[in-house]
Amino acid sequence: MEKIEVVCYYRVSTKGQGESGLGLDAQKSYIEHFVKSNQKFEVVNEFTEVATAKYMDCETRPLLCQALELCKKNGYYLAVAKLDRLSRNTQHVLTIFEILQERLISCDIPNVDKFTLTIFAAIAERERELISIRTKQALTARKNKKGEWRKGGYSDEAREKGKQTIKRKAAKNTNTGRAKNYATMLRANGKTFAEIAETLNNEGHTTAKGKAFDKAGVKYLIEK
Repeated sequence: MEKIEVVCYYRVSTKGQGESGLGLDAQKSYIEHFVKSNQKFEVVNEFTEVATAKYMDCETRPLLCQALELCKKNGYYLAVAKLDRLSRNTQHVLTIFEILQERLISCDIPNVDKFTLTIFAAIAERERELISIRTKQALTARKNKKGEWRKGGYSDEAREKGKQTIKRKAAKNTNTGRAKNYATMLRANGKTFAEIAETLNNEGHTTAKGKAFDKAGVKYLIEK
C-alpha cells in the first residue's frame, strides 16, 4: 500500500492554550489518533507555532509558510487537529486549500472538500466574532460596575483610549509589512494583482494612507 506522506502543523495562541481551548497536547493527541495511528499515513515532518489566528502572512506565521512550501514542493498533505488551528478566517482557509491543491487533513472534518470546508471555516470565523462580542460586553459590564471615574486619575475610558492610540501607532509600521508578505505569498501562488487587491480589501488591510488597495497599489506594494 502506497503511503500518504503528511506534514503535521500545530498552532497555539500567544494567549496560552488557544481560542478554541485546544492546547498543544490536545492537538498532538488528535493527530496521534487520526493520522499517526492510520497505516496509510506516514508523518514526514512536524511544525509547532505560537501565533494568533488573525494573520496568515509569513512574518507572523513563518512556520505555516514553511509547512505549506514543503507540502507544495513535495506533494505532501498538511494535517491539523482542528480547522481553526489554520485560521478563523474563511478566505485564509480556502487560500491554503488552493495552495495545497486540496491536500488537507483536518481531524474535525472526516472528508474535506471545498463545500464542507467553507461551512466549517465560516463557523470558526463566526465564533471568533462572538468571542470579540463577549469580551466587549464583559468589559462594558465591568466598567459600569466600577464607574467611569476614579479619584486622583483618569477614567477607565480615557486610559483605554490612550492604550489604543499607542497600539495604533505601533501597528502602523507593521501592518504594511504584513500586507506586503501576504500579497507576495498570494502572487507566488498565481493570483493576479486585481485578485490580491480584492483579498486584501476584504480582509481589512489598507494602504499606508488608510485607503483601499487597487491592482496598481498591490503591484507597488510587492515590488517596492
